[in-house]
Amino acid sequence: MNERTRYRVTGSIFLIALAVICLPMIFDGAGTAVSPPPPTPVVTVPRDTPAAQALAEFDDVVPVSDVVERVDALREEVDEAGFDTASDTRFGEPVLAQATEETRVWAIQAASFASKDNALAFQQRLRDAGYEAFTSTLRSARSGEELVRVAVGPLLNADEAKSIQTQIENRFNVEAVLVEMSP
Repeated sequence: MNERTRYRVTGSIFLIALAVICLPMIFDGAGTAVSPPPPTPVVTVPRDTPAAQALAEFDDVVPVSDVVERVDALREEVDEAGFDTASDTRFGEPVLAQATEETRVWAIQAASFASKDNALAFQQRLRDAGYEAFTSTLRSARSGEELVRVAVGPLLNADEAKSIQTQIENRFNVEAVLVEMSP
């Protein structure tokens, strides 16, 4: 068989195979229509049956919860931007406030930054030096500007907190402030 005949036979076999595959798809149509499932029947259980008693016991097992009321109360405490309305601190971050004589948990606010990146860099410098540093975002009540505070803590001893405050001031050349820390 010469080469030209071989190409024609191969091409013919290819076209026949393509027709066998594609023609049924073309002439098949839209196919069968899918019918919606039948409606779910409503079952009523008479009160004096064991099934009704089991349902009543189930109602007793599921505890009554005040989750919805607590979420609504929380929505009143947190604004749309995620700040606690009482402390102007981002919700979930430690609250830093002016220390008083009743302060039980201390922190040292080492610096505050308008840029979160700068705050995180300084936090890392404190951590590299061995301090337990964290950040807390505060929204200024006057200007609405967000400040990211970098602090060290928590500390339970006021004398230890004052000592660490002095160490941080000397080592990092900042004016650290002794503050009260609350979750």
